[in-house]
Amino acid sequence: MSFVEKYSRKVLAILLALLIVVTLFYTNYITTSSSSSSSIDKVVSSGYLEEQTYFNGSQSDSTQSRPESSNCVCHDDHGVVDDNRNGSPPQEHAEGSPFIVPESFPPPPQTLLDKINSNLWEDRVLTVAVSNYGMRNHVYNWIESLKRTGEDKFLIFCLDDQLYHHLAEAGYENHASVIPEAWLHQEIEAGFEEYYTKKYRAITHAKTLVVQQLLYLDVKVLFSDVDIVWTRPRMREYIHTFLEIRHETHVMFQQEGFDQKVVNSGFYIMRPSDEMKRLLAETIYLQDTNEGMTQQGAMNAALDHLNMDIRTSTVVLLDVLHFPNGFVYFTHDLPKKHGVEPYIVHANYLVGEDKKRKLQESGLWYIDDQWLANLDAQAEQTMKKKGVATPTH
Repeated sequence: MSFVEKYSRKVLAILLALLIVVTLFYTNYITTSSSSSSSIDKVVSSGYLEEQTYFNGSQSDSTQSRPESSNCVCHDDHGVVDDNRNGSPPQEHAEGSPFIVPESFPPPPQTLLDKINSNLWEDRVLTVAVSNYGMRNHVYNWIESLKRTGEDKFLIFCLDDQLYHHLAEAGYENHASVIPEAWLHQEIEAGFEEYYTKKYRAITHAKTLVVQQLLYLDVKVLFSDVDIVWTRPRMREYIHTFLEIRHETHVMFQQEGFDQKVVNSGFYIMRPSDEMKRLLAETIYLQDTNEGMTQQGAMNAALDHLNMDIRTSTVVLLDVLHFPNGFVYFTHDLPKKHGVEPYIVHANYLVGEDKKRKLQESGLWYIDDQWLANLDAQAEQTMKKKGVATPTH
C-alpha cells in the first residue's frame, strides 16, 4: 500500500470520528433544550404577591410551598365524572390535586330562586356580592354606586341573619338572601374581620361556594366585592360584550397588582361552563385542605392548571386602568396619570378604616354616618321583636 493511500485512510478515520462526536453532542443538546422548553411552557407562575396566597394567622409566609401535585380523579355522588363527555381531547394542563366536580346540587329554597330570577339581567347575568354584618357600611356604599350607574338588579348573599334583616329594614329585602347552610363549609360570624385572620379566610371561602352553586343554576355570575365602587354606567354590558364576542372566553378577572400574573378574585364575570365548574371545585378543594391558603391564593393556584396561552385560553384579564385594584388606583394613581376614567375602583390593599378613608378622599364614599347609625338602631329594634340575635358593636 502506497504512502498516499495510508495517509488518506488515516484522514478519513479522523474525520469519521469527529463526525460521530459532533453528532452525539448535538443530539444531547437538542434533547436537553426540548425538555427545558417543554417544562417552561407548561408552567404559569402565580407567585407574585405571595401574601395573596398564604398566611400564618396575621401575616404572609412566603416560605410555605404549595401542595404537591398528583393525578386528578374527579368523582360525583354516583361515580366518575368523565372529563371527555363532549368528545373533546383531554386538557394538556391537568388539575394538580384530586377533587370532586359535582354533577349537580340540590335546588335552593324557592324563596331564593325567586330572588335570583327577579334580579337576573338579560342573557342570565346576575350581579352578586357576599358580605357579613361587619361590612354593612361598604355594602350600602356598593349599593349606592350601583344605583348611581343605573344598576337596579343585584343580589347580596348574607353570611349572617343580622345583615339580612338590616338590608330588609333599608328596603332591600328583594335584593338580599341569607346563604343556605347547606352551601357553607364553615361557620361564619357577623363581625368585621381583619385581613388574614382565620375568620376572614372563612368569609372569602364562602364567596367561591356561592358562585359555585349559581353556576349550576345556569347563571353567568358577575361577582363583585363590596369594597368596590362602580363609577361608570353600562359597565356590566361592557364586560359582558367582551365575554360574548369571543366564544372561547369563559371568565374575565380583575388583576392583582399590575404585572398580569395574578388575578383578583374579588371582581370577575364567569360563564357556567364545565371548565369553570372544575376551576371552582379545585379552588374549594385547595382551601378546604390547606389551612393557610386564602381564597384568592387557591383560585390562582387552580388557574395554574388551565391552558393560559393568550391565543386559546378561556381566561382573560381586565385591563388595570379601566378596572384598577387599590395598588393601581390609590398607591400609583395610574388611571388619573394616563387620563383614564375607570369603570370600577377596588379598595383592596387597604385594611379596616383605611378603605373608607381612601374612598372618602377620592369622592367615592356616598354613605352618611348618621344615616347608617339611625338605620342600625331601627334594624336592631326590628331584630329584637323577631327574636333575632342582635349584633354586638
